[in-house]
Order: sequence, then C-alpha cells, then structure tokens
Amino acid sequence: MLPRTLIIGDVHHHTDLADTLIHKHIGRYDQIVFLGDYFDEYRDSPAAMRATCRWLVASLKEANRIHLLGNHDLAYLFPQNPRARCPGHTPEKQAVFDELLGHVPGTAFVTAIAIDSWLLSHAGVTATRSDRRSAAAVAELLAAELTTLQTGGDSWILDVARARGGTAAQGGPFWLDWNSEFRPVPGLNQIVGHTPSRGAARAKCLTKDGNHRAFELVEPSPWPRMTQLPQVGPEWASINWCVDTAQVFVGLLENGCLELLV
Repeated sequence: MLPRTLIIGDVHHHTDLADTLIHKHIGRYDQIVFLGDYFDEYRDSPAAMRATCRWLVASLKEANRIHLLGNHDLAYLFPQNPRARCPGHTPEKQAVFDELLGHVPGTAFVTAIAIDSWLLSHAGVTATRSDRRSAAAVAELLAAELTTLQTGGDSWILDVARARGGTAAQGGPFWLDWNSEFRPVPGLNQIVGHTPSRGAARAKCLTKDGNHRAFELVEPSPWPRMTQLPQVGPEWASINWCVDTAQVFVGLLENGCLELLV
C-alpha cells in the first residue's frame, strides 16, 4: 500500500504554520513532502533565517519527511552559480545558512518525487521537458539534472522564462509560473507550489477529449466547498494542483486520490 502523504506548500519562514498543520493532521499521514521555498520573505532578516535553518536542521532528521527544493533555496545551496540567484537572497542570510546548513549533504534535498501517478515538484514541468515520461521517470530525470548542478555543471532546470523576469523559452521546475506558463501535460498529474494565491488552491485539468477545466478552492469561502475533487481516472488526461496558499490548504494523497485539508 502506498504511504499516505501530507503535502505542504511554500514555507517562507512560516515554520510555525507548518508545524501547526503537521500536528493538526497527525494520524492521517505516513510521510510529509515539503514543496520547497523554506527561505526568504519580504523584509525578512538574518534572525528569521537563523530560526528557519534551525527548524530545517531538525526537520531533515525526521525519517518520514521529504524536502523538495524551491527557487529560493537554490540560491543558498549554489551561491557561486549566478543562474541560481533569487530575489531575497543576501550575503548576511547566506552566512547564516553556511553556518547551520553548510554541512548538510546535497542528497538531503530532492528536486521532485513521484507518488503513484503524481509528480510533486516546486513549480512543475512542461510537456517539452517531460517528453511523455511517467511521473517516476521525470523525477529521475530531474534528480540527474540536480546532480549535474552539484558537480559544477549547468542545467535547464535553472531556466527562468519571461513571466518571472528571465529570457528562457520556458521555465524549469523551480521557476515555471502557474498563471502564465503552466499547462496540463497529458498523462502526467502534478502538484506544485511556487505561484502564491493566498487562501486559494487552484487546479488545471485536461479531459480525455482535450478540453481544459479550471477549479478553485477558497478558504474561507462564501460558496459551498466542492465535495468531490477531480481524481485520477478515465475522465481525465491530466490533473494538476497549485497549493501555494500561504499554508491555508495542505494536500493529502492516499491511494492515488488527492484531498485538500485546512
């Protein structure tokens, strides 16, 4: 049986909210996947960085937690790579990272993970990059590209497209913008963070006959909550959710089915 997986979106120093959700839903999950972006918030400080680094040191020791990388994390892991730079990074916060997390092996973080037919990454992948691969095969591809970065090479996974201020034809899995760039990939279901929408979880789905459908869950909402989310099955060619909701929603994957919890 597949592990029940709690999925937590971008943290951005709000580790207290993450901990609250983890404890709130304890007993409902077997493992936790964080979608990255642990660091940086508007007008944050080295003190906030220190608190988050200490939280992350402890979290990385937990056996049931998987920590994905986000674009705001890459800048601290690869400070000498100009293509890894990200707004919010400062030399002062880099010094804190180096002090507390500089000893952490690169294998402590991953670019993506496949759970059943779902691919979990920070921002998602395009049809061009996935090239009809399964979720597991795409996760392996992204792992290999991260290894390339760790050994001093370059990779398309750092690409930034126009929607996020770059020049690449399409964003990579750390920078793909949900609003402007993300498109459902037939045969691939994805769960991502990266593009914030406070209190709203958003879906982009593709029917088997090629029609696009959008869904949104808002909390608090003046309307009745959707009782049944789109689920993997014969009706859908692709189901995709963005859960960068300031941690209002978290995902729960159980036996291939996704539930959104508050």
